[in-house]
Amino acid sequence: MKEPGDKPEELPEEFTFDKLRFKNIEVMAAGILYRGVLIGADDVDIYIKGRLRWLILPIETITSLRLEGQKESFNLCKSIDAGFYLEPSEE
Repeated sequence: MKEPGDKPEELPEEFTFDKLRFKNIEVMAAGILYRGVLIGADDVDIYIKGRLRWLILPIETITSLRLEGQKESFNLCKSIDAGFYLEPSEE
């Protein structure tokens, strides 16, 4: 039971593209790294102004999105193949 004066449980902040809008970003989508300025996003695509052209990337293909120059937070060298979790079958 909560006591008066207790801090409310902090929920993670909801993600929106608004904080990244009009900033230089790096997007990894379908194995390709794209760089540009994030112009906006809708339910299906994100819109980026690249150096030479506009890019429209489907959200379903995006594996990472971060500010340009920001360190990668997930080390791919330490990822584990899904086969690790499969139970060995006894034949």
